[in-house]
Amino acid sequence: MTTPSSNTTILIIASLVVAGGAYWYFFTGSPASEGSFTAGSSQSAAQAQFETLIGQLGPISFDLTILSDPRFNALVDLTMPITPEPTGRKDPFAPIPGVSKK
Repeated sequence: MTTPSSNTTILIIASLVVAGGAYWYFFTGSPASEGSFTAGSSQSAAQAQFETLIGQLGPISFDLTILSDPRFNALVDLTMPITPEPTGRKDPFAPIPGVSKK
């Protein structure tokens, strides 16, 4: 049985170090760092100010009388119908029958 080369050994050690680092980063940590992800977290001043401004806004209403205006109803649709175009060859890079390459 042959011994593994030094490159293989270094690769295995590096893989174990990366896997250990990933495990430590994702699966360990202090409970204090997890508190920022809870739904009941405290609000910042900007969030509180934003919610205050939203509360001061009244309901938004739109004036829809333009839709019953005779000038609006007199508008005409000027769109042109799209005519279908003939399709090309199934494979545009295939050789054309009857044409020789020179």
